[in-house]
Amino acid sequence: MKKETRFLICLCALGCMAVTCKKQQNNTIITPPKDTILVNLNHLNYLYTPVIFSTGTHAAGVYIYAEFPDYHLVGAGNEGYTCVDDVSRAALVYLRSNNFSTDTAIQSKAFNLIKFILEMQSANGYFYNFLLPGDQINTNGPTSINSPQWWSWRALQTLTEANPLIKIKNAQLSGQIEQAILKLVTTIKTDLVNIPQTTKVVNGITVPQWLPAGSGTDQAALLILGLIPYCKATNDAVLTAYVKKLADGISLMQQGDAAHYPYGCFLSWENTWHAYGNDQAYALFAAGAFLNDASYTAKALAEVDNFYPWLLQNGMKSSFVVTKNSGQVQLVSEKSFDQIAYGIRPMIFAAIEAFKLTGQEKYADLAGHLSAWFLGLNDAGKNMYSVTTGRCYDGITSPGNINLNSGAESTIEALLTLQKVENYPAIKAALNKYKK
Repeated sequence: MKKETRFLICLCALGCMAVTCKKQQNNTIITPPKDTILVNLNHLNYLYTPVIFSTGTHAAGVYIYAEFPDYHLVGAGNEGYTCVDDVSRAALVYLRSNNFSTDTAIQSKAFNLIKFILEMQSANGYFYNFLLPGDQINTNGPTSINSPQWWSWRALQTLTEANPLIKIKNAQLSGQIEQAILKLVTTIKTDLVNIPQTTKVVNGITVPQWLPAGSGTDQAALLILGLIPYCKATNDAVLTAYVKKLADGISLMQQGDAAHYPYGCFLSWENTWHAYGNDQAYALFAAGAFLNDASYTAKALAEVDNFYPWLLQNGMKSSFVVTKNSGQVQLVSEKSFDQIAYGIRPMIFAAIEAFKLTGQEKYADLAGHLSAWFLGLNDAGKNMYSVTTGRCYDGITSPGNINLNSGAESTIEALLTLQKVENYPAIKAALNKYKK
């Protein structure tokens, strides 16, 4: 199992009405010519596997691991061989494909992955995560139980993003999606919305107690990304207020500033930051636009402006723990490895949002600089993603050393990243400038 135990919309410009021709050109999303496409779905298609549930539903999952050197397919031990965590993200890759509207094979894969998600929903509205060999749902494992956890938020994000697209192509499936979303958001209202906005202090850090997993800003970010499309479609005032409540919790966890460590980053949980799932800035960009509140946007920009360049200059980190004394944040411990695609993608997404918002070339350059991690600008000095095969290696384990396996998460996170990069010429140019 991975390390977790723990859409997007165009953002409004901040106080700048003039838009130059150059900005318009660089901000335009284009469908790139086929000979420039970075995105290769071959390995993801290889991981894709048919599933038949006990209900008789024909669906599909994606194998969790593919192991070097022959990349044979592997499950996750006793947990299962495919999971909502990965299937939800894989569905997004197909849904976001430039060819989704015309390619029936891509549509079919997206439909089947969504059917998998729907089958994994439990009576209480949350989702089970893992499917065991024999296509039996793992209902007991701690990383699979139907609880307010990562996999339920991933399911929500995919279903709310998918439904407008699916409704045009498959009305029956769209109806099932809407029922599943309603079932989950009803549970969210019951279980989470009214948690009091209390705080506690951990090693001098004041942390919110109303977020998923107690103070999990990482999970809160994912939940925001799933709720915003639903709120936009339904004008649900209760959940709109909850999006604000989640955004306030994330904001509380921002530490440091342009001149002080850790330079505006959002801690992930209590007094810990980890790279994986670090979508806090990305989610606050979305919340700022949706709620028409520039304060969230400003906080997101602070992390992008200060923390990401610091990481590029001082070496990528996988996690760190901090303490706060007399108003100053101090480092307790840090780790540089493992570095994984899931830790790089969130920063790139946020930098791209900053570019979309402001049109400033520095954000295109930053997004391309970060993206070059996939193409050799990393501590291993090697390409982590192969345009030829569509594989992304599972991680950098130490300076110069790579885990050569290529499972679902790493491949999917690379593809999600490169899909976005491909759509912005200025960002792709920056990637080409920095790659090794």
